[in-house]
Order: sequence, then structure tokens, then C-alpha cells
Amino acid sequence: MTGPVSGEAVGEDGARAGTRDSVGSILILLALGLIFRVIIAYLLPGSGFKNDIGAFQYWADNLATEGLHGFYARDFFHDYTPGYLYVLFLVGLVGQALGGIGDLIKVPPILADIGLAYLVWSMTLELGGSRRAARLGAAIMVINPITWFDSVVWAQVDSFGLVFLLLALRELWRDRPERSAILTVVAALIKPQLGILIPIVAAVTIRRALWPEGGFGSEGPPARRRSTTRWEADLRGPVRIVTTGLAGLATAVALSLP
Repeated sequence: MTGPVSGEAVGEDGARAGTRDSVGSILILLALGLIFRVIIAYLLPGSGFKNDIGAFQYWADNLATEGLHGFYARDFFHDYTPGYLYVLFLVGLVGQALGGIGDLIKVPPILADIGLAYLVWSMTLELGGSRRAARLGAAIMVINPITWFDSVVWAQVDSFGLVFLLLALRELWRDRPERSAILTVVAALIKPQLGILIPIVAAVTIRRALWPEGGFGSEGPPARRRSTTRWEADLRGPVRIVTTGLAGLATAVALSLP
């Protein structure tokens, strides 16, 4: 098939070209968002909520020095759930290698901001939205002052937990509830407020397991993705409730071991 004006081939080649253009534009947007945040962090060294900054820096250094195990038994103040300790552990290791933690504490939420913008873009496309709508959603995420104030200026980690929340939602609509349960628990152990997704995952899983007809709304189950295992694709019925619950419970236990 050829185009009506140019006579050039369209169809698969045109679709691939459109995909390349779309990916190229989103990469540029994400890069600009990252550069913008790095500049703000450079211009505002040491900014943030002092109590949290001091605690994060101390915990990161302590975790890198003494390890994860036994953290909550150590004789100092700690009021954070265990999910983010693993991130602080890595930040502490890098900080010790570079001679100090300092504003490295802002790196995870900054990267999470960019990850959220990418997820908004990719999830919009997956749900059938236009490339323009997907780019607009990502742009709003990148330029929204609330996001960069929270992560770069105030040094809060809300965006890091939200990455796992969106990933969990995506796995839920892909009909992979076990993966969704794992990601939901991770999000909740980073920020307990994000546990709001737990009852939603439970309700959707139970609905689809016990009353599969209409469990995906007016549409049928999603097409099997290449990353979906045969076990996930074939598992149906009440046992799905059990496997999903066990996946979430195992994740909670594993991450809470420190």
C-alpha cells in the first residue's frame, strides 16, 4: 500500500516511524525534566525539610556502615517503614564512596519524578490514548511545580512510592494480580498512605476469580503479553485469590526482615 500523495509505503513502516518519533520526543522531554531538576538541586544545595534530610542522611550512612539487619534495634530514632531503607542503603554506599552523602539523598526522588512521567506516557498509550495525549500527560508530570518542589526543593520521597503504585495498577489491568500485589506492598512499605491500593487489588482479584464474567468491564480479558508466563495466563478460579495474597504477604515479610 502507498501513500496518497508521496507514493511511499505506509502501514508497518509508517507505524514504526511514528513509534520512533514518539519515543524520541518522550526521551527529549524526560531528559529536559531531569536537567531542570538537577539545576534546581545545584542552585539550592541543602534545601529541604531539615528533620527529614538529617534523618535520611544519618540512616543512609548507618545502613551503609552497619548493614540492613537489625536496623530497628539500634539505639537511635527511626520512624520510617522498611521499604525505603533499601534505597537509603544504596545511597549510603554511594555517598561513602564519594566522600559524603549530602544532596545525594535527593537523587532517588528526582529519578522517580522522571520515571513517573515515563509511566504516564506509556500507560496512556497502552490504554488506547493518542500519542499527543500521552506526551501531554508526561509533560504535565515533568513541569508541574508540585512535583519538583516536593522532590528537589523539599527532598520528599512521595514520587518514589508512586512509581510502584502505578506499576501495580498496570499489572492489575494486565490481569497479573500476583505482580500487582507485590508492587502494591512495596509501595505501601515505602509510604503507608499508598496502601490505599491494597483493598482495590483485593476486590478486583476476588471479583475476577469468583465471577469472571464481566470482570474486565465491557471488554474481555487483555491479550496475553510476551512477558506473561504461561502459569499466569492459565491460572484461574479461587486459587488466584490465594496466590495473590501469598505474593503480597511474602513481599511484606521479606522487606520487613531488617
